[in-house]
Amino acid sequence: MKERTITIETPEKIQFVYSISELGTRIAAYVLDLLIQTVVILLVFFLLLGGTIYSMSQDDDLIGNTSKAFFLLMVFIIRWVYFVLFEVIMEGQSPGKKAMRIRVIRSNGEALDFETIVLRNLLRVVDSIPIPLIPVVGAFVAMMDSKSRRLGDIVADTIVVHEIKFDLKEPDFSVKLSHDRGRMENLKAKLNENELYIIRRFLNERTRLKAGREMEVALKLAQQVREKLKIQEDIDQPISFLERVYREHGS
Repeated sequence: MKERTITIETPEKIQFVYSISELGTRIAAYVLDLLIQTVVILLVFFLLLGGTIYSMSQDDDLIGNTSKAFFLLMVFIIRWVYFVLFEVIMEGQSPGKKAMRIRVIRSNGEALDFETIVLRNLLRVVDSIPIPLIPVVGAFVAMMDSKSRRLGDIVADTIVVHEIKFDLKEPDFSVKLSHDRGRMENLKAKLNENELYIIRRFLNERTRLKAGREMEVALKLAQQVREKLKIQEDIDQPISFLERVYREHGS
């Protein structure tokens, strides 16, 4: 039986629910990514074609052969590095996934790392058997799997989910930002929507935790946020710090 949602517990012991991406949505994202790759490959082809035609006019077979070899190399790089590159840069997304508002996450709630991304994408070779470029095996496995995972996801322990969407201008949470109202200066990085959601979830539900546990989770989460944003200031009041971060990124 297909699961529609999955509950993820972060290393900070904060639980939240994701909606699992349907197979049709993933296929649509893949098609968009394939179209982008095709456009890039065609651009490379026409650029190299001009060089090949010139080399033929100059009776220079070496340049023509080099262009062909370079084109094949570019096709390989674009085809197999595309997903790894974008999922690293866009933190679990590719242009197609972003357009369809889905994202790759780890099933254990930990951050998506480079090794995991490489592993899940290496299995695209198997997922595409028996037709290159078309994930026939991957689609079949995803239809059979309760969480709609292809082989690469199962091996890498990842899952594709719908992005959590919320309005940062008017966040739908009950936290009263009662601490310092000053703005944080010189932010060198930005938090993504999932990271903001974790902060919001903690601020919403921290009162349900025991006093000692509340401060322990707040301090751990604040330190991770501080490292991500490259903030130099010391964290004396982690809850106040998290409130300020959430307010600054939502403004």
